[in-house]
Amino acid sequence: MTELTAITKPVFMVDVPMIGKISCRTCSVSDYRKLRFLRELRDILERVCVEDIPKTLRTSEIMWAKLYRDAIDDYVKQNMDALMIPQGVKDDDTEEQLFRIYTTEEKLVADYAHLSFIEILDIDIIDYKLIAADAYKHMIMTNKTDAVEYLNGCWLNMHEICSAEKLKQGSEIIISEG
Repeated sequence: MTELTAITKPVFMVDVPMIGKISCRTCSVSDYRKLRFLRELRDILERVCVEDIPKTLRTSEIMWAKLYRDAIDDYVKQNMDALMIPQGVKDDDTEEQLFRIYTTEEKLVADYAHLSFIEILDIDIIDYKLIAADAYKHMIMTNKTDAVEYLNGCWLNMHEICSAEKLKQGSEIIISEG
């Protein structure tokens, strides 16, 4: 796995039912994306293969994948100023784009860091998030006349959203530096 920044990477304590706490380092972008699909695998297994698969083994593995990815996502939210792409308030006058571009973020990172799409998949996920956020901020600063005002508005919007989510959840995440 390639680490591109000097940012200290956390070690996540993932508490898996029936197993206990497991210390986990950050993963690559490629592995992080694979975990997204595992989140839904538990439901599929329970609907399709209940009798054929030892439930405790599969449940623990899938639960770990979900909890690990959730820990990374929560860490990114806790450090949103550095690791999240700024999110502005949606303008009601903005027309909805019908064609979705699925690799915009990867293209932004590739251009900003001078890497290929293949190289991006091997980057540490925390480095990737940091570079993506910086690339987006740089793009805004070079292309918008009111860039500082726009980014400040994004910062306020993101912090308001995060505060509202914390109030809804009321949960605490365990993260240790390592």
